[in-house]
Amino acid sequence: MNRYFLKPIKNLVAYTKIIKEKSKKKTNINELKNRNDELGVLSNSLDDMTNELQKRISHAENFSTDLVHEIRNPLTSLKSASEILHETENQEQRSKLINILNHDVQRIERLITDYSQILKDEVALSKEKMKKINLKLIVRSVVDDFNNIYEAKRGIKIILNEQNNQEEYFIHGIENRIEQIIANLLDNSISFSEDNKKILVEIYKDENQKTILRVVDEGKGFKETNTKKIFDRFYSNRPDNFGEHSGLGLNIVKNLVDLHGGTINASNNIEQKGANVEIVFPKS
Repeated sequence: MNRYFLKPIKNLVAYTKIIKEKSKKKTNINELKNRNDELGVLSNSLDDMTNELQKRISHAENFSTDLVHEIRNPLTSLKSASEILHETENQEQRSKLINILNHDVQRIERLITDYSQILKDEVALSKEKMKKINLKLIVRSVVDDFNNIYEAKRGIKIILNEQNNQEEYFIHGIENRIEQIIANLLDNSISFSEDNKKILVEIYKDENQKTILRVVDEGKGFKETNTKKIFDRFYSNRPDNFGEHSGLGLNIVKNLVDLHGGTINASNNIEQKGANVEIVFPKS
C-alpha cells in the first residue's frame, strides 16, 4: 500500500508544493506519468494542467509588460506637452499642444479598452460554441454598417465582391467573433487609406472548396518584408492618426482566426498601391 499508493500520492503533493513555491527542485513526476493506472492518469492530467497554467501566466506577464511599455510613450508625451502648454502663450502653439494631448489620451484609452476586451474574450471564448453560419450575410451586414459611417464621413467606399452571387458561403464559427474579425480588418484598412478611396472585400472558394475572405485597400501598404509581423501585439508601423487605435486589432484578428482553425496572410498589392489581407477558413 505504501509503495504503490501512499508514496506516489505524497510525491504528487510534493510536486504541487514545488510548483506553488516556484522551486527549482527536481520532481519525479515523469516516473509517475509512466504508470498504467489511475495515478498515472492523474499525474499526466496534473502535469498538463500545470504546463497550461504556466503558459497562461507567462502570456499574461509578457502582455502586461508590453502594455506598460506602450502606455509609457504617450504618458511621456502627455507630460511634456502639458508642461510646455503651461508655459507658452502663443495660441497656435497651444493649439498644436492640445492636439497632441488629445491624440495621446485617445491612444491610452484605446489601449486600455482593447486590452480589457482581450481579457474578456479569453474568458468568453471558452464558453462559446461554434455552429454553421453564413459568412456572406455577416460580411454584408458589417460592410453596410461601415459604409453608412465612412462614405459620408471620409468618402471611403467599401465594395463587396462575391464571385458567385447565388452561392452561399457557410463556415463553422462564432457569429459575433466573425463580425469582430471583419470589423477589425476594415478598421485597419480605413486607418491606412486616404479620403475618397475604395476598399474591396471579396468572398470566394479556392480549388479545395475552402472559403476565402479577402480585404484589399489602396492605402500605404506594409513596410516590412516579413508581413507576419503585422499580426504581432502593438505592431509599430502605424499611420499618423493611430491615436484612434491600439495596435492590438490585427493581433486580435489573428487569435480569432486561429480559434476558427483558419489561416491569415498579408501582402502588398503588386499592381497598385495598398495591401491585402486574406483569411482561409477550413471546409465546414
